[in-house]
Amino acid sequence: MRVKAEICREQQARQLDLAKNDPLESRRKVAAAAAKAWGLEAIQAEKREAGYVSPREKVDADITLEFAEEAEAEKDNHAS
Repeated sequence: MRVKAEICREQQARQLDLAKNDPLESRRKVAAAAAKAWGLEAIQAEKREAGYVSPREKVDADITLEFAEEAEAEKDNHAS
């Protein structure tokens, strides 16, 4: 399941807040890294929601279709 951009941005904001306000430096560093990761995921989610299909997703879809067609052909051959 893919996360929606809205959720990613909410998590990014939460982590940015922790990166600013957490009393422990180590947790601030982790939160800053998490905020960056959530921001990158939000960008990808926004692209998906706008209808962008990455080349990898296209290849994955083509492979899935090929397997489905092979399975159907095999099923038809066994039914004969």
